[in-house]
Amino acid sequence: MGYNNNYNNNNNGNNRSYDNSNNRNNNNNGNRNNNSRGNGQDTKKSGSTYTTMRKGKNEGLIAVNAWRKTQHGLMSASCFPVDGVVHVGQQNGHEFMRYVVDITNSSAGTKNTYWCLMRLDTKTIVIQELSLVISPNGSGVTGSGKRVTGYFGRNYKK
Repeated sequence: MGYNNNYNNNNNGNNRSYDNSNNRNNNNNGNRNNNSRGNGQDTKKSGSTYTTMRKGKNEGLIAVNAWRKTQHGLMSASCFPVDGVVHVGQQNGHEFMRYVVDITNSSAGTKNTYWCLMRLDTKTIVIQELSLVISPNGSGVTGSGKRVTGYFGRNYKK
């Protein structure tokens, strides 16, 4: 037991001590996201799902749905191919496809449409106006314990 700094301050018996034990399931666990799984990992705040379209003129192409938890509420994105034409980049020779991205913020009630490119080898969609990226890479567990994959967040590449 470490240094006890309780002082009868109505904290329901949870002392603010310097105890180095592995008991992290109390309300004062020191994790940034206050998850109670006890393993010290942060909870995931974004995700994306990639599905192959089965009907319509874009049959066989990829549709993307993504979500992101922000300070201003839940941001969701729906991405669909525009014309199915593959464009080749001049510098690196990477293949791209044009996508239309509808971003909805549920708490603010806003819906915006952006025109973007999906790089076909990595399946990443970059929204340059918002400096956001949607990627299939990334896995983790949400605060409710649901296992999710994908990433929808800041684009750290300039």
